[in-house]
Amino acid sequence: MALIDAAHDSDETTRQVIASSVFDLGRKKPGLVLSSCHSYLKKHSKLSLDHRVVILNTVEKIVKETLDSVDLKLATNLISQASSELTQSKEIVPEWQTAASGVLVALGAKYCNEVMSEMLEKFQPGVLPHFFVVQTIGNLASANVYEMVPHLTAVLGTMLPMLGLCKFDNMRWVFASAISNFSEAILEYCANLDQAPDKSVSTDRFESEIFSAYDILFNVWLQSKEAKLRLTIIEAVGHMTHVMSRDKLQEQLPKILQGIFALYKRHPEPYHITQGLCMVLDAVCVEGSLILEPYLDNLLNILFSQIFQPVDYNNSMSIKNHNELLRSFAIIARAFSGKLVGILLTKLESKDEKTRIGILSIFKHVINAAVTAMEDKKEVVVSGLKGLCNDTNNKIKRMFAQVIIAMANHGYLELEGGHNMIEFIVRQCSLEDEPKGKRNPDPDYVSNEILRRMCDNVLHLVTTTIQHMEPVLWPYLIELVVPERYTKASKSVCRSLADLAHKKREASSSDFLIEYDYQPNIPKAPCLIARLMVLAGWPKNGDGRGLYVLHLMKDMSPNLHDGIVDLWDAVIPKLVTYLEDKVDDLSDEEDEKNEEPEDKWSQKNWEDLLLKMLSKSLDVVDDEEWTVELGEAFGQQIPLYATMVEERNFLFKCLGIVMRKSTKKDFVNKHLDLIFQTTKHVDQAEREGCAIAVGFTASSHLDTVLTKLESVAKNDMNKKSSGLFSMLKEKSDVNPEQVKATLMLCYGFVALYSPPTLIVSRMEATILRTISPFFPNVKDTSVKQNLIRCAELVAQALHPKHLEQSYNFSKRGEFLVHMQTYMMGEPSTYLATETRCLAMTTCAELIKLEPGLMEAEVFDLVQTCADCLFSLSATGLPPARKGKGEDNPADVAAMATMMDSTFKAFYAVLKEIIKKDCTPHGLESIFKHLPQWITSENEVERERALKTWLVVVTFYLETVEVNSPALLDNEGIFLGRLIPRCTDPTTEIRQTAMDCLHTTLKIALKYEGKSVDQMIDALPTLKDRLKKNDPTVLFSVVNDLSKVVSKKLPAGDLVPLIETLQQGLLDSQSHSSSGACVVLNGIMKTRGADVRPQVEIFLQSLYEKLCEITCEQTKTGTLRTIRTMATHHLIPTLASLLTYPVPFETNVIEIWKIIAQDSNLATQTLEYFLELLSKSLPYEEKPDPRDKEKMLKAATTVPLAVTFALTEIFKVEETTDIVIRMFPRLFAALMVRVGSSLGTKEPRSKKSEQEEPVKPDKKKKNVAPKETVKKVVPIEAALACLKTFLQHTKMTDMLTQLDESEAWSLMEDETEFPEAITLLARALINEEQDTHISDIVASLTSVLSSLYETQRITVAAFFAELINQKGAGDMDLVQLIMNSLLGRLVDDSHIVRMLCVRGLGNIASVGKEQVQSYATTILSAMMAGMDDKEDPEDYITIEAMSGLSRVLGEIQEEHIRAILINISLKIRPCFEKDKAAVRAQSFKLFGNLSRFGDGPSKAPFLEQIHSNFISLLLHLNDKDEEVRQACKHALRLLGPLMGSEVMNDKFQRHLLEDANVHYGEFMNDLAKLLIQDFPGKINFYVMGCVSFFKSAWPEIKSNAAMLIGFLLGNLPKQQHSEITKEHICAALILLLKDPSPTVRAKAAEAMSLLYDY
Repeated sequence: MALIDAAHDSDETTRQVIASSVFDLGRKKPGLVLSSCHSYLKKHSKLSLDHRVVILNTVEKIVKETLDSVDLKLATNLISQASSELTQSKEIVPEWQTAASGVLVALGAKYCNEVMSEMLEKFQPGVLPHFFVVQTIGNLASANVYEMVPHLTAVLGTMLPMLGLCKFDNMRWVFASAISNFSEAILEYCANLDQAPDKSVSTDRFESEIFSAYDILFNVWLQSKEAKLRLTIIEAVGHMTHVMSRDKLQEQLPKILQGIFALYKRHPEPYHITQGLCMVLDAVCVEGSLILEPYLDNLLNILFSQIFQPVDYNNSMSIKNHNELLRSFAIIARAFSGKLVGILLTKLESKDEKTRIGILSIFKHVINAAVTAMEDKKEVVVSGLKGLCNDTNNKIKRMFAQVIIAMANHGYLELEGGHNMIEFIVRQCSLEDEPKGKRNPDPDYVSNEILRRMCDNVLHLVTTTIQHMEPVLWPYLIELVVPERYTKASKSVCRSLADLAHKKREASSSDFLIEYDYQPNIPKAPCLIARLMVLAGWPKNGDGRGLYVLHLMKDMSPNLHDGIVDLWDAVIPKLVTYLEDKVDDLSDEEDEKNEEPEDKWSQKNWEDLLLKMLSKSLDVVDDEEWTVELGEAFGQQIPLYATMVEERNFLFKCLGIVMRKSTKKDFVNKHLDLIFQTTKHVDQAEREGCAIAVGFTASSHLDTVLTKLESVAKNDMNKKSSGLFSMLKEKSDVNPEQVKATLMLCYGFVALYSPPTLIVSRMEATILRTISPFFPNVKDTSVKQNLIRCAELVAQALHPKHLEQSYNFSKRGEFLVHMQTYMMGEPSTYLATETRCLAMTTCAELIKLEPGLMEAEVFDLVQTCADCLFSLSATGLPPARKGKGEDNPADVAAMATMMDSTFKAFYAVLKEIIKKDCTPHGLESIFKHLPQWITSENEVERERALKTWLVVVTFYLETVEVNSPALLDNEGIFLGRLIPRCTDPTTEIRQTAMDCLHTTLKIALKYEGKSVDQMIDALPTLKDRLKKNDPTVLFSVVNDLSKVVSKKLPAGDLVPLIETLQQGLLDSQSHSSSGACVVLNGIMKTRGADVRPQVEIFLQSLYEKLCEITCEQTKTGTLRTIRTMATHHLIPTLASLLTYPVPFETNVIEIWKIIAQDSNLATQTLEYFLELLSKSLPYEEKPDPRDKEKMLKAATTVPLAVTFALTEIFKVEETTDIVIRMFPRLFAALMVRVGSSLGTKEPRSKKSEQEEPVKPDKKKKNVAPKETVKKVVPIEAALACLKTFLQHTKMTDMLTQLDESEAWSLMEDETEFPEAITLLARALINEEQDTHISDIVASLTSVLSSLYETQRITVAAFFAELINQKGAGDMDLVQLIMNSLLGRLVDDSHIVRMLCVRGLGNIASVGKEQVQSYATTILSAMMAGMDDKEDPEDYITIEAMSGLSRVLGEIQEEHIRAILINISLKIRPCFEKDKAAVRAQSFKLFGNLSRFGDGPSKAPFLEQIHSNFISLLLHLNDKDEEVRQACKHALRLLGPLMGSEVMNDKFQRHLLEDANVHYGEFMNDLAKLLIQDFPGKINFYVMGCVSFFKSAWPEIKSNAAMLIGFLLGNLPKQQHSEITKEHICAALILLLKDPSPTVRAKAAEAMSLLYDY
């Protein structure tokens, strides 16, 4: 009940949570919760509507979940309550009544009769029922069809007469909605009679009632202006037409249609109208009924006008309406398919895009949805749609493709014209990509890519999923393989054909083998082989067509030539596997060595495999005629690849293979001419294809080919207009330079592929004579590159292994010079072309030839190659232009491949050089070109240089042969350059460098005549560790490396190594400099004896390097070296370091830290610093130039530098134990240092000191200027040092207390400083760890006599609090401190005196015994303190009163008796002091004197109470909270002494510390008590109040005025005469003129109480 009661919480989220909780309970205990809800609703009839709604909604949800558990009694109660809620208000309150209706409908699902019984009581004939009664009955008809339909006769009987009474649209709407639900329920009941309780029910039973309802709804109500009503009526009419008799329906149909059509114009959203229309059509178009025919044209026009509008796919209503329209057409097709098809085809002739798309969408739907009706219209449809095959609009084509799928599914494409449809789909698969550029703004735009992808899927689906399509597709699709226009579709066509061919070959289908003679449209076998072979040549082109082409070739082989079937069946599966990257072994014979990784695609390998298959196919067929026929087919298909350069290249190669196999000269000559004629000489791929084809041909027909090439060179390189190429030039404007490039390449391949026995004789006489003149002064890039290729091929051809004889190549030097010239002519920072790569490859080939190279030739060649390679950009691409954005990923990938090839070519050159000169000299001849690149800032250049060196040394190690032991020259320099790279930031560089080192040491080992060395052989394990980027791991690795190097390095190489490594400290890569440093340290430790005399220079050098080094590891290594020096020269090192400017620059800080990490050094350093702090002047004073009376304090440099140094030392973890051991002395020194720094400025001589050292100046250039100009604040430095010290010694309790009390910020404030030291002392005492207080006190005692005030203040404040904390329980310590403080009561500083007074007062904390022993001394000190004349801020007065207050609680009465009244009188002026703290302490002290007011001094003290009473009462409402609390405290203590029990009781009850006193009420009540208990004192009190009218505080004046008002207002009339009224009234009148509005208001208020005067 509590949950139900709380269900209507004011917070939305809480409401939801409570409703959810009630619902969850209701699901588990439905009876309890539902009955509770019922009784709650019944009991609280005046419950707010929102609350009722929440409960009813929850009831509905529970009922829906647990209806089976609801018994009849509970259901009846709920029905009765919900019914009452439903109609309680005659007005419509939607939320409430909808909730009640929901409960009834939910219950009606089981208790329909009970609900209807309740509803029918409120549904009486002749009386218009409540809106929600009708709605509930209507909804119930939908919710419980089988129990409701029997009620409908009665309901309709009552309802129909009511329809005429409905005048308002909302009632009409609810009736229309209900009748719609009734009609739907009747139809559902009759459609499922097998489940119905009464099988005799049919629609006939309701015909007349429904028609009567229809008559009113359609003919009267439909004219309403309310859109919602009209739509509901149309929906109802849709359902009602199914219940109406056929005759009535036929009679009413024109009106119904006309009414619906008219509504389209009135409603912007047509869905509900179309839905109604669709239901009407469904009722009309049954059993071949033609009653719709007269209205069909008009109906179709209405439907067309909507279907032609594009669908808004972001609007669900638009989609629903479109679907209903399509459904309408499918329904119409059931009765009028012929007429509909005719109309649709006529409409399709329109040129309007939307119309045609609309018609096609209708066709698609009708073909799929009205299958039976459309069966005899298939031919008409196919014939009619055939014309769309040539449409150019992509939107229409996409829609047409969808229609074709529908047609394929339903057998349309087997009819004549089906092939046209298939050809249409294939043609769309051939669409080219649209040019990249601006996107079409049309949101429905269909791009070629989208259409192509879709049609590819269509063809695949039609092939694989529609069985009856096979005869349509096979063999027709073969006709589409060869024509050029379908090249782009080759993947789609071959995939489908491969599926079909495989299936038919497996099944040995009768129609598998093709009769070419009887099927003239199908291309002949050689044409198909030529086409498929070329398409397979570039398998990744055409969207990855290769696999499907290969599958087709394999399964089509029986249709191509019987001779190739076995070969192709064996080879093609291996090619498929190779293409899918699944095997390593390609084939037994076809497995050439592939240098590239097995998972990397190699187009060359692939082509070689296919060309071998072609060659073997020609061998196995072994028919010259067939060979020529195949060659002719290749030749004829050249034009098919006009724009496909790669395929054309491969076709030429295929043709070359065929020409090589052919013996017919005519055929060869004709096709050589054809190749030259058709090659596009501007394209390298075509040029190469042409040249290889010529080379292949030359292997069988060398002289024929040379003759052909010579004629081309003679005729076509000249500008005469004769010969084949002149015709070509006229025809296509061929550039002779491009032809020259082709010709050069042809000569190269001819040299390579010709029989070696023949080529030597032809080389000098023909080939070199022809090509040599073309090498110098080449401008054209293509000519240059092909000359280079030609030179490479010639060099390969002339290699002794190829020739199988020796050959001295005289022109080799010329060729090398040409190659270098070409390389140097390339851009230095990017790879514009592959010229470099080609030239280097050629150089490598040329070096192989005899005779060997000269030293100068080697130098020039390596220099040229290195310079033109290492400086290339990382990607090799030219710098991006502004605004162009990032590089194209495809360009980046292509360039990466070119870059890789270029470096491989470079390595090949170097290897060939080593092969020719495998000595240390040969090694050095290469290395001398590398250092500038190895130390480059550019990681790419470093990596390239190291990889190059690794390639060289690895190759050298493999190749070199050592006959007698020797030393490796330049080993120290090699290693010194490589070591920094072992810790390079880039993992790959690190590992490469380690490999280089390892290999270099292995070479040195080999020279020593050893093959094994445990240390050197262990280096690869270091390489594995270098994979990690963890600096610790790298340090460990390089440390181990230093051991190996220092052990293995010959003595002669030590100095060069160290010199090189020192350069390495400033390596551009910080990680590398660090590595160099570690090795340098290692070598210095193990072999440093030789450099000992140079320690000073070394230190100077290291410090200078340290200032430039940025890497932490490098710094650490350098710092460790400095620490080693410090172990020998600690004091001078420290003294020197303390002269550096503060705050210390980072490098100096690091030096302090590294020194502190050594425990021995740290101890000595701290001792030295303590000595400096105690002996050095803390600050210097000089007069302030702006105010000569003030003194300015400037910190001195040495203590300040010590402070900064200590701060850094305390940050070093290793010093913890030492610092804890020295804790008392350090704490004392640091606390005094804080005091010494208070109020001091930075050292005056700072600037001159900064300029003094030379080293820091140098250093400053490399340090951020912020550090050098940062202002030094001594107090901040001292506090930072103290804080760091406490953190370091783990004084966590202390730090927490200091942070919480904000003591740190207080220590910076000169005024609050003593309080901060008090907090510090308190925190120290509270610290759990042992802090050796007595040792700290011992260190501080002498400081209490210091010359410096701030130091004395610090110690005095500290000692004062130590007494307060009972000296941590050490009474001897308390006595020592007390004596120290007593000695300073006459200190020059009033703050020191104040702190001494505080300390003496704190003795109260120690205990009575101690207080008694010091009582006289303390009291006299306190009294003297209250009289201190040099106390400008009353600090001593406050402390004296505070101390007295505390001491009074601990001493005997006899000690105070003589001075009690004296104290009272001394206190009184303090009550009105400006300083709130003084007032508070005075009131508090006065209250505490009450302890002695009840003894022998009672009478005089009582007089003091009455004298000060008014002051106490007025300050009870002081503006300061501390004063108010002090007054409360005093009144509570003084109350018992005043002789009024009632008043005392009031004080004790109302004046509690945390109680909030209502001052006015309290004073009014108190005034009454004063009048009652002290009638004789009233005038005294009143005059006392008047004296406060001159107070400086408005609050006190206001309080005084009000207290007078209360006292006089409550005074009985008989006592009025005792009061000096005139004086008081005059004083009050004066107050009315007070500047403060509050005072004036209170004076007026007081006067208002004097109405009896």
